[in-house]
Amino acid sequence: MGWRGTGSRWAGAALAACAALSAPAARAATKFPAIAICEDENEWPPYSYFQRSNGKRTGNVVGYAVDVIAEIFSRHDIRWRIDMIPWQRCLAVARLGKQYQLTLNMSWSEERARDFLFSKPYYSTTTYYYYSRKRNPQGLAVNAPADLHNYRLCGVRGYNYAGYGLQTGEVDQGASDFSAMIAKLHLGRCALFVEKNEVMLGYTAIGKDYLADPDLGLAPVPGMPPGLFHFAIPKTFPQGPALLQVLDAELTRMQDSGRL
Repeated sequence: MGWRGTGSRWAGAALAACAALSAPAARAATKFPAIAICEDENEWPPYSYFQRSNGKRTGNVVGYAVDVIAEIFSRHDIRWRIDMIPWQRCLAVARLGKQYQLTLNMSWSEERARDFLFSKPYYSTTTYYYYSRKRNPQGLAVNAPADLHNYRLCGVRGYNYAGYGLQTGEVDQGASDFSAMIAKLHLGRCALFVEKNEVMLGYTAIGKDYLADPDLGLAPVPGMPPGLFHFAIPKTFPQGPALLQVLDAELTRMQDSGRL
């Protein structure tokens, strides 16, 4: 995907006008270079995903997170682009702060906080657990987050499960994507996996209807706090602290105004 100029992705004049409102006063004193963003090639709908045209995937990345960063960068004349690459590679390369300077959908963990600066959270999610009805036709006894520890869990390679209160080693993260993880579930290699309900519904909207599987059971995890997501900037990016100030100030503005 090529570099995007200020406000270039907006389709409607009203949105462009809103993004430009008071822009001269909002521009940061720091002159930022063009910002390269990496995100997961497996997509994270409805927050960042490839736009579809007649059911076919295009090269254009859209979504809520993309809308938010587009508005922020348009107000500060910052050019930017998004590359959708394998998530583990995105994390590994972004840590260096050279090829990429930002990720859009990052949940906090102590390990990640060693390498990244985290913005204020700008969306939250609800956690469900998913299990195989073929293997567990009566369902599972999950009445609180602590009950997850009683089961073998599957996960996707490179994803963060610390926010669920799960420790390294508790989750088999051998699956490369959701299809592979669900297949492992039905084979009995794990009892359940946990994921954001909004994301699973988002996949349905872009033609990856994992929830259409009649053997996939699901239920909310009782008592699980909302999952919070942030923009993340590598600490190795020299202008990272200044960029963080811009992001937090703009998120506060958008929250206070109801725009977010």
